[in-house]
Amino acid sequence: MFVPQLQGNHAAQLGMQFAGSAMNAMQENVQQNVGRYVSMSQLKHYFDVSNMYVLSKLKMLVFPWLQRNWHRHAERDATGQVVGFKAPRDDTNSPDLYIPVMALVTYVIVIGLIVGRLGVFRPEDLGYTASSALGILVFEVLLVKMFCYLLNVGAELLLLDILACSGYKFVSTIFVVLLKPWAPWWLTWSAFFYFGFALAFYMIRSLRHAVIPEPSSVTGINIHRKRRIHFLFVIAMMQFFYIWILIQYKTSSK
Repeated sequence: MFVPQLQGNHAAQLGMQFAGSAMNAMQENVQQNVGRYVSMSQLKHYFDVSNMYVLSKLKMLVFPWLQRNWHRHAERDATGQVVGFKAPRDDTNSPDLYIPVMALVTYVIVIGLIVGRLGVFRPEDLGYTASSALGILVFEVLLVKMFCYLLNVGAELLLLDILACSGYKFVSTIFVVLLKPWAPWWLTWSAFFYFGFALAFYMIRSLRHAVIPEPSSVTGINIHRKRRIHFLFVIAMMQFFYIWILIQYKTSSK
């Protein structure tokens, strides 16, 4: 009577141990693979936010012209040496990945609700919208990295900084997407140009100190500086193109 129960409990215990070992092995494997490209401690830095930071950052993205100081605050060790920049919770000018991730998820949900209201929603539309948005994000990051390589912009602009700044476009896109189905055309286009200019202005001011070197009397450096200014202007103006693509209600249905 008790033998099957004991055997069942023993099998369950072995199964739990095996599942736990498999989960630990998978977690270590993921950490090792991710660690090849991005430091986990560095990644945590971009998610170290507070409620006050999120509110201040959203205000900066919507009304960037109200921001006076755009310099990031340096992080120093016990000896006073600069070891990096302060975490987002301690510096509003610091880029983060929390807002881009939340904005991307919100954007996908909003598109799903709008498409559902139109009566043409299919479950795979959520995946289609998410993959399209991620495709635009990856395209921009790779494009910026390519120009950074050509213009010799190295340690001044980190990959996660580019990813964070590129992800802020979903915040601007959400406002336009919410207006498009119900607002008159002139209001939708007004919002499109306003948030496009706001995002472009934010990109220029936030990336300026990392991309554009200080003026120099050396002619070669000044020429390089002009090229970087043009590069930064192109990045800013392309935000209109990205937002325009993101507000299109394309679905996977034929």
